[in-house]
Amino acid sequence: MRHTRFAAFLLFLLLSSIFLRAQQAPVPYVKEIRDIATRVQKMWNIPAVAVTVVKDGETIFAQGMGKLRAEENAPQANAYTLFVNASTSKAFTAALLGIVVDQGYVKWTDRVIDHLPDFQLYDPWVTQNYLVQDIMNHKTGFLPQALDAIPALGYGRDDLYHMFRLVRPASSFRTTYAYCNALYTIAARIVEKYTGLTWEQALEEYIFKPLEMNHTKTGKDHYYTADNFAYGYRLSKTGQGLRLIPRDDRDDAYAWLQAVSPAAFVMSNANDMGQWMKMWLAGGKYKDKQILLPETVNYLFSPQTICSWDNERVILYAQGWRIEQGIQGKLINHTGLAGGYTAWVVLVPELDLGVSVLMNQGSTTSPQTAMIRQIIDLFRDVESDWISKIYEDYMRPAADRKSKDEEEYIEPLENKVYTGTYFKDVFGEIRVYENEDQLYLKINDIDTRLEHNSGNTFHFSARDETFNITFVVNNKTGWADLFTIDFGDDLGPFVRIFK
Repeated sequence: MRHTRFAAFLLFLLLSSIFLRAQQAPVPYVKEIRDIATRVQKMWNIPAVAVTVVKDGETIFAQGMGKLRAEENAPQANAYTLFVNASTSKAFTAALLGIVVDQGYVKWTDRVIDHLPDFQLYDPWVTQNYLVQDIMNHKTGFLPQALDAIPALGYGRDDLYHMFRLVRPASSFRTTYAYCNALYTIAARIVEKYTGLTWEQALEEYIFKPLEMNHTKTGKDHYYTADNFAYGYRLSKTGQGLRLIPRDDRDDAYAWLQAVSPAAFVMSNANDMGQWMKMWLAGGKYKDKQILLPETVNYLFSPQTICSWDNERVILYAQGWRIEQGIQGKLINHTGLAGGYTAWVVLVPELDLGVSVLMNQGSTTSPQTAMIRQIIDLFRDVESDWISKIYEDYMRPAADRKSKDEEEYIEPLENKVYTGTYFKDVFGEIRVYENEDQLYLKINDIDTRLEHNSGNTFHFSARDETFNITFVVNNKTGWADLFTIDFGDDLGPFVRIFK
């Protein structure tokens, strides 16, 4: 009996020693990850960056690096510094819609009009046959970035939802990939209907709280008030390298981000992105909580649309996620670029690896791409130098564009030909008026001067966008009957209702 007790005691000591050594063992690759992040940050002149790496169910790296602003005395970034997630926010909305599906309120094969009776597209047949699974996979038939310019005119999320019926399709339904932020407002409406909460409140209740993402916010309430928030910048190429330009037009950025918020306006940090990625890599589970059913996670990761392909990879779109199959294996990912911020979130299931990089520069995702691909190869034990390759590609001068021959300039008609009140469904009444011999346009909350291009075409500025406006003059009456604005989409004419 004494020998048995002694053997058990020795075994206890041995196991304790092994456990203690395991606890004290250095986390793999922390120094290498930091070196990669530091190298990229310096090369691209990025003020602040949030880097998160999850491996085998654990967050092994979560750091905010740099400063909140480019000024020398600016506060240091940390693991809880907020960045705008931009389009990586789409996966949050996809998760919310998946939760509503899991709760039994909705099926992916349901028609949208059975849940949102006021939903309407330009084509009545497409309206009748548009399914929940069609909302987020970018095959509606629109031109790329449909309605993206509209928020510059002061129209919000509800307005975008009602403008879908104005967008004349550019291709047949379910045939062509064309990325669209505005469509995620439909998913948000379904979530809001069945949760009884706003999109922002639903995120807090069903995502942020259960995942202990205690410092993650939405932009509606925190974009202007968050203290530990990295200030947005643009990057500009110069002969001396990359120059930072502050995004001092924050109100303009906010107008767009808030209008398409279900596609772009989560604000997160290095620490919380670890919880987010762990949930996805664990099949929808976080600790003892099943946030999403495994079959729903699999569905959200299932390719729906071919985006692009080349000799190195094929890119597919699923539901709020892109799926890359290429030289680094299968990468479940999404990029983001908006309002002075960029992001890339990548899951590598075969390595049980997740990497997230958020930055406060809104010009290119090249630095994120360089950093994350280098980190992935670190865990793949593959020698590579993505950082140099991608930096050289980015800094290579763009090919000179051949200038078009200037078209013959045509003088405008008298101002009174164009002045009057015009109308368009959803947009409401629009005034064109004269003031001190100059033409002005009043549309929604924009009151701006019309600058002449040629003939009956003018242009005007609204927030951070510039639009061309073309009048159609009735030769019999001598008045402009209507005008069109080049939104990038065919939304139809604005028709005169009063002189």
